[in-house]
Amino acid sequence: MAKYDIAMRAVVITMKALGIPPLTISAMTGIPTRTINTIWDRAIERGFNPRQQPLIVTDAYVADAPRSGRPKKQTPELVATVLAKVRRDRYGREKTYADIASELSNISAMTVWRVLRSSGLKKTKPTRKPSLTARMRTERLAWCLEHRHWTLEDWKNVIWTDETSVVLLHRRGSYRV
Repeated sequence: MAKYDIAMRAVVITMKALGIPPLTISAMTGIPTRTINTIWDRAIERGFNPRQQPLIVTDAYVADAPRSGRPKKQTPELVATVLAKVRRDRYGREKTYADIASELSNISAMTVWRVLRSSGLKKTKPTRKPSLTARMRTERLAWCLEHRHWTLEDWKNVIWTDETSVVLLHRRGSYRV
């Protein structure tokens, strides 16, 4: 019965309270007559009075019943706490799921992963960019000043290469955060 939304169930209760037969309601809504009767019976159990004027159908009469199963650990407060830890600063973004879980009480790394995933955050490779020293800056400025008067023909004689470096015993891009 859960596949029919609250508005459709309210329509069914209203139509049945107005005296429309279940077969007609079924033909108009596409809901089986047995389901129409179940919706009606549950509304009456929850306090709906079909003889009351004016006719009032509240959300309580047509709300979804609680489902069985283990309750979720992902409360809105927990989601806000996890996202705040990650978004706080650079160090929060570099933490692993297990690190964030250990800082919070009674939560697993998998739950942290689910919270971040449902919020649209994914793991990425950390980027490492060394900053320029004062010597590097002066050398770059000197190079630029030396070449500032070059023409387009001069630059066409230069062979450009990418800035790939090779470091022995180091795996590039293997760390995921």
